[in-house]
Amino acid sequence: MFEEYTPTEKHAKHSGISKYLIIFSAWLGSIAFVTTLSLGAVFYHIYHKITGQERYNLPEDIDRVNGYVPRKAFPELEKMKPSKDLRYYALAMGLDLEEYNITTEDGFVLTLHHLIDPKESVSDRQNKKPVLLQHGLLSCSGAYLTTGHNSLAYHFIESGYDVWLGNNRSWFEPRHTFLEGNLLHNEEYWDWDIRELAYYDLPAIIENVLSHKPNHDKLILVGHSQGCTQSFIMLRNGNLSHIHSKIEYFFPLAPAIFPGYSFHDRGFIRFIHNKGKLGYKLWFGCCSFLPNLSKFRYYFATQKFFGFMSYIMFKFLFGWNARKWGKEHKVWYFCFVYNVTYVSSNLMSWWLSFYVDNGFSNQLQPKQAYKTGANHTYVPENENAKEGIPEKDDSKSFFPFKKSWFTDSNISVPMVIFTGGLDFLVDGKRLITHMRHYEPNYAEGKNLEIVEIDDYNHVDVVWAEDLIGNIGMIITDKLKSVEGTAQNSSYSPETEKEN
Repeated sequence: MFEEYTPTEKHAKHSGISKYLIIFSAWLGSIAFVTTLSLGAVFYHIYHKITGQERYNLPEDIDRVNGYVPRKAFPELEKMKPSKDLRYYALAMGLDLEEYNITTEDGFVLTLHHLIDPKESVSDRQNKKPVLLQHGLLSCSGAYLTTGHNSLAYHFIESGYDVWLGNNRSWFEPRHTFLEGNLLHNEEYWDWDIRELAYYDLPAIIENVLSHKPNHDKLILVGHSQGCTQSFIMLRNGNLSHIHSKIEYFFPLAPAIFPGYSFHDRGFIRFIHNKGKLGYKLWFGCCSFLPNLSKFRYYFATQKFFGFMSYIMFKFLFGWNARKWGKEHKVWYFCFVYNVTYVSSNLMSWWLSFYVDNGFSNQLQPKQAYKTGANHTYVPENENAKEGIPEKDDSKSFFPFKKSWFTDSNISVPMVIFTGGLDFLVDGKRLITHMRHYEPNYAEGKNLEIVEIDDYNHVDVVWAEDLIGNIGMIITDKLKSVEGTAQNSSYSPETEKEN
């Protein structure tokens, strides 16, 4: 049961000369791909400058949000420089960062970070409820910390929680317990996609956090984008119910469950999506996806040029602007340092390729649907079929729109879902409709809440200068409201009848 969420055995599909021909082809392809995108970003930025459109991308003044006034990111920001050492940013706030190496069931070595107040004793820290923050695609634990005093990580530790920052496999340094040699060219090492992140990585992170918490048997889970995807798939898998029972509350930020309109209008997405299996392999290889980007980050991440290129690339590729990021460009650059982690070509294929039946991009709705709102309109199951209206077949997807995802689970982990009104990379409205109408074990006001932030894009939920007012305080207020009732926090129709 639940075999579709269970990873298959890893193996190398190519050997000898064919493997190295693919690696060489992908090396050329990645250089051409990244060079083309970089030049496009430069010309796009110049165009914005010449036409005056750049003024619409620049930060706006933020005075107060829900009682929260954005603070100076770091006490001595003027003296700071971009660093690849994440502990540097913790120390700059008077905190510290512990690092643990943990191992998944399939042998991958992950990096787990623990943000601590060095003035606290270990026993005091152990009495605090643990919060785990899980990052998105091509990102890492740094996404939650590098905005300093305005970060979610700082807000949670300031609010009295024990803060843990998870990292999926590969990070900035591929490591494994028994695979040896040059892992960047080891096809067996890279034979994984979203299922492994849900089945191996996240459970290993959760269990390792709780192994350090003798006074707690549950934690709070916060995910961003892909961190939500792997969490939802994990929660769908009834074989992992022992992990479900260890999550007290789940807070998805910009959850990547359904693709948004950007999958229609972004050329680089369409370019990858339309490649067949062989074409994709020749362009992007069978090991790491665009490893030259991670190499570039390794050598230039602390340079101002890296920060500038990251900004114009984000703007060009995704249409993101910096209106919510604050006026200190240096803080932007801190955030950019912790991107372009190593991920597998298989994972990116799951996100973008048409030939992956259960892949993310295959759930894309017709272009017109996003303009009319049909992409998130509630229609009772089979009603379209009765009226002769064709429906997109999403039966092979991990997240079929009109089918319940959690009815086979004995535990319904309570959720507060945050979506952005300017997030066109994922379709938050479609997810909201699904949760409201097709999940019988979830009900708003019981174990489900929806928070729509009209002026947030896909990364604002982790980088915005005012996210503590828009997200952090809502989360901590919710946790305070259920304090002491964790054992009754899961809702089911049966418990409602009893009440």
